[in-house]
Amino acid sequence: MSVTISNFGRATDGTPVQKAVLKNDKLEVHILSYAAILHRILVADRRGNLVDVVLGYPTVPDYELNSGDAMGAVVGRYANRIGGARFYLYEQEYHVTANQRGNCLHSGLHGFNRTVFAMEAIPGEDAVSLTAESPDGTDGFPGTMQLEVQYSLAGSGLVVRYYATTDAPTVVNITNHSYFNLNGHASGSVLGHRLSLESPAYLETDDASIPTGRRIPVADTPMDFNEEKTIGRDIGEDYPALVQGKGYDHCYLLPDTGLRHAAWLVGPETGIRMETLTTQPAVQLYSANNLDPATDCKDGAHYSARDAVCLETQNCPDSPNHPDFPDATLLPKQTYDETTVYKFDIAPL
Repeated sequence: MSVTISNFGRATDGTPVQKAVLKNDKLEVHILSYAAILHRILVADRRGNLVDVVLGYPTVPDYELNSGDAMGAVVGRYANRIGGARFYLYEQEYHVTANQRGNCLHSGLHGFNRTVFAMEAIPGEDAVSLTAESPDGTDGFPGTMQLEVQYSLAGSGLVVRYYATTDAPTVVNITNHSYFNLNGHASGSVLGHRLSLESPAYLETDDASIPTGRRIPVADTPMDFNEEKTIGRDIGEDYPALVQGKGYDHCYLLPDTGLRHAAWLVGPETGIRMETLTTQPAVQLYSANNLDPATDCKDGAHYSARDAVCLETQNCPDSPNHPDFPDATLLPKQTYDETTVYKFDIAPL
């Protein structure tokens, strides 16, 4: 196991950006201090060849220019959507930046996915820590939030830990927005990937992807991934949620609590299998329906819609406006503490 930190480049404002490489005999992971991005995840396929299984860009300015897709980035203060770009907290109404059809998506214009983090190795732990601050009032969110993201390797697993604190009551929802293609980041469509996702229901949304509050059972619908199937098998069905989202872009509710299994994903060409485990209450399944980079991508690749799939472990979208959703409130003297693990192996033949 080793941790190395080097210079990666500069943001468009001149801020230096670093790259950390975590490596053991199972995985090699490249992490950027810009947006705490997972830039590369290298995994051996069934033939022993190393395959980079996350999409990305070659430079920091490319990530900045394509910031709308949040590729590989840590997203917050509030990942996903807040309906009407406003919420109430202790009878106080807060208005946050509206950046998508009158709603707030991924915290507006100054979220952690557009922030340069401080990066350092964690002594004796073969891990890296990234820290950043979001000042009170950023994009309308109350309280100064401190965020620490820790990446570490545990055998064939990449462990992602999030810790957040605040000096005033606020709301929080942190995720990682990596785009996975287990056949290799430049290999094209993921519709042949096999997915199983342990979830009894998904959240119904309106035509702007804001939850209505209804939980829809997945049984006997094309939304059901409890039994493994290819992502492409039902994606073209004439089913309202799929038509509305142009494919999968939905919040699936996870049973139980604590760190537990959520999903399996298999790349059929490489045999690489990824297990997702999380402490979070939900996962947003996104089949990259709107992916359309404005620049060339890393290694000269060119990505297009449905060339990846995202498994964004998180709280429910718009939770601050739905009292029956899991509570997203963070108070002073509390610590937001969530973990996600991406674990890799080779799928049985």
